[in-house]
Amino acid sequence: MYGALLLFESEFVHIVAISFTSLILTELLMVALTIQTWHWLMTVAELLSLACYIASLVFLHEFIDVYFIATLSFLWKVSVITLVSCLPLYILKYLRRRFSPPSYSKLTS
Repeated sequence: MYGALLLFESEFVHIVAISFTSLILTELLMVALTIQTWHWLMTVAELLSLACYIASLVFLHEFIDVYFIATLSFLWKVSVITLVSCLPLYILKYLRRRFSPPSYSKLTS
């Protein structure tokens, strides 16, 4: 939210759309990248969550500018915020695995 406020200062309705979409995408990506064994129910849950977000656009139209969501500007802003929120966690995860691997990974290599 603070990243959206700093980068896109005066467009409050757009900030809501950007931060809400980034939040949803970040959570879906984190779950998807954390799962090691996919089950069909997990796939259904991910798709259902995405469908709920899309459906919420219809019901929250007074808080989200639907026409702005269809622009290229929205796409790159959401991509930047999502990347900034996801990347540090995966860098830390990689570094932890690299310099302090769990015992089971030592057995498999």
